[in-house]
Amino acid sequence: MEREFEKYLGGPTQSTSDRMHITINANNVIGFNNNLYRLLGKPPAVYLHFSRVRDIIVIEPVSSLRLPTAFPVKQKTSVGWRINAAPFCKHFNIRIDSTERFISPDLRDDGSLHLKLSETVTIRQIRRKKRQ
Repeated sequence: MEREFEKYLGGPTQSTSDRMHITINANNVIGFNNNLYRLLGKPPAVYLHFSRVRDIIVIEPVSSLRLPTAFPVKQKTSVGWRINAAPFCKHFNIRIDSTERFISPDLRDDGSLHLKLSETVTIRQIRRKKRQ
């Protein structure tokens, strides 16, 4: 195929009950759906890890909010959850300019979730103001 064409990596839309939907936005909020929250074990909090070499965020569920370095998981809507990851993103210099959906979140046998920052699709861009 000619080089001027780009392959869309986002894939087709799946039903919310079947997919693991997780995003990160410009406000450094990690958002995910009920299905993913259930697969994580419905944790009240998580640890966040980052591999600078592999450009991967790892979310590790924990069973207590009382742990000093744990990030609380808060209900965003009736179908969604969020983690305010601003201190984490600031520390590791993770900069997001739009809302990005992770294409293939990898839920491991140990319960951790691996998210590749190099494998995202922009789902909401910040619109530029019109020239006057």
